[in-house]
Amino acid sequence: MKKGNPENQQQLKLFIKELITFAVLFFTLGLIVYYLFQNSVYGNIDSAMREQKNRIIKNSHQFPLHIQKNKNGANIGVMPPEKNASFQTNLIVFDDNGRILNQSMLGERNFTLLRNTTLDVSKLNKIVDLPLASNELSAHFRSLLIKVPKNNQNVLYAGHYVLILQNIDADLLAINSFIESLIITLVIFWILAIAISYFLSKSSMKPIIKSWLRQRDFSSNAAHELRTPLTVIQNQMEYLLTKPKDTVMEQIQPISTSLDEIQHLKILTNRLLMLARSDSNIIQVNLQNTQLETWFKQVISPYSEIVNSQNKYFDTQINVDGSGMLDQDLIRQLLVILLDNAMKYTPAEGKISVQISRIKDSLDIKVADNGIGISDEDKVHIFDRFYRTDKSRNSKTGGNGLGLSIAKWIVDEHKGKISVVDNKPEGTVFNVTISLK
Repeated sequence: MKKGNPENQQQLKLFIKELITFAVLFFTLGLIVYYLFQNSVYGNIDSAMREQKNRIIKNSHQFPLHIQKNKNGANIGVMPPEKNASFQTNLIVFDDNGRILNQSMLGERNFTLLRNTTLDVSKLNKIVDLPLASNELSAHFRSLLIKVPKNNQNVLYAGHYVLILQNIDADLLAINSFIESLIITLVIFWILAIAISYFLSKSSMKPIIKSWLRQRDFSSNAAHELRTPLTVIQNQMEYLLTKPKDTVMEQIQPISTSLDEIQHLKILTNRLLMLARSDSNIIQVNLQNTQLETWFKQVISPYSEIVNSQNKYFDTQINVDGSGMLDQDLIRQLLVILLDNAMKYTPAEGKISVQISRIKDSLDIKVADNGIGISDEDKVHIFDRFYRTDKSRNSKTGGNGLGLSIAKWIVDEHKGKISVVDNKPEGTVFNVTISLK
């Protein structure tokens, strides 16, 4: 990314924010999974130790081992694990002085490790971790110290302290393996998060960059379009200041030019304001139930005299029965733009035709002329803002490249389509289709 480029700087900010979001999310998820897994492991161990405590207090013996069989007498191959299994449990019996009473029951190997265990009455009825080590062995235990009542039927336990030890080495290894797997998984997800964050930041910036470039071009082109008539008006006014004694009739040309430019400036500012409002969604389409044929004839009829006054032929075919829903103000402006565009580019003795028809719930409008036409290259950009086919900012037609952009916006708001095709052998046809629902 180039330093100092506002677009790239914004994309970098989005990338970092999304990456941090993913990191916090994965880290939090990892902690939750680890916490649940560890609690599950220790919960099962502690449950087994409490069950062992109850057996000792109640002096209940473990039933003899036997092979589980089903109703048919066949061995049951797979059984669910028992949470309270006590095969990894060791019991150390202490007297009140802390001396181990069941040394012979621990076995030489176990006693070598367990003889370092001391009686700590402060941990009575508390489950705590207890690491043990000898010269040959080391192990980790979960321990629970209990005091057996004197009336207990088991002479070995009665009135003594019993330390329940549950070996948890295998559980710790499982937890450590789980942590390693979790870390590897989080690293993989972190790498994926980097790629996803970059993709999302780039995708998020596309409409922002497009909007920013559009706004920048709009501001630049608007300033240029506004400067042109203002410059003309300024030049004409400065010229008139050099002729203080002339009459209006003597300087009718610069005055007329200034008025033309003022009118042009008024149209330009109105169109700029409409486009700005359309971008901000301020303009709301006001659909009204309209008697189509009567309304279109009323809108189109004034142009007959205007076109005839320019020594051009004007042909209208309005065949629309019934009524339909449309925004009268916006559709009127659409027709004004298309007809104004046709009159500008149609030479004297040329022909302008308007065909309006209805097909079910759709309205078709065709405005054709036999003017200079539009090249295929220009057709692609004809509805872009400030685009003009003559490539000149001082066009004789006085256009500003905004009319057709507004026309397309009006059609889009009516859920329609607008296109431009060639009018054989010469000229242009604008086709508009809008919904009347």
